[in-house]
Amino acid sequence: MTATAPAPASPDPELAPRRRWSPLKLIVVAVCLLLTVMWVYALFFASKDAAYQVSDAEWRRQAAEICSRYEQQRRQLADVDEGYISSPTPEQMLQRADLVAEATDLLAASLDEVLALPLESARDRSLVADYERYYRIVLADRQVYIDRLRAFDMRPYGETRVGNGPVSNVLIDFVTVNQMKACAPPSDLTTDA
Repeated sequence: MTATAPAPASPDPELAPRRRWSPLKLIVVAVCLLLTVMWVYALFFASKDAAYQVSDAEWRRQAAEICSRYEQQRRQLADVDEGYISSPTPEQMLQRADLVAEATDLLAASLDEVLALPLESARDRSLVADYERYYRIVLADRQVYIDRLRAFDMRPYGETRVGNGPVSNVLIDFVTVNQMKACAPPSDLTTDA
């Protein structure tokens, strides 16, 4: 006769030990839920406007036109016939200072005209105020450079740093989003060494 083992008794659900969730599983589930909520919000509920975008399309168009007009005037000032001069004479440094001063005056006039354009939205006014604040820093940096040239100091032009980069980076972000690239600060001094 063969002995057979009795069939295992089916576990009583009330007596079976409950599985506990490990802390790691709880953390993974919580992170997955948070990511799901974040993506649902981002895709369906969040504003689709860019952080720096002025909502007034007409303001953006007019500002771009103003800056383009002043940029053409500023480009007419550039005299690159001599190219880079490694050891300029005092007279050449003063000429360079005068040229940079004229260009900076055009940039300031352009900024003032853009700022005179009316804006309805408080958010738009705040964005443009930030643009103005950063652009005024660029103008001040240019004035420091002009003053150094007039004092025959050959140190290169330098921009104030904002965050992890030069102030012009913030301005370039603003003008790119608002499709007004002519309103970006020029890079006419960044090649000086």
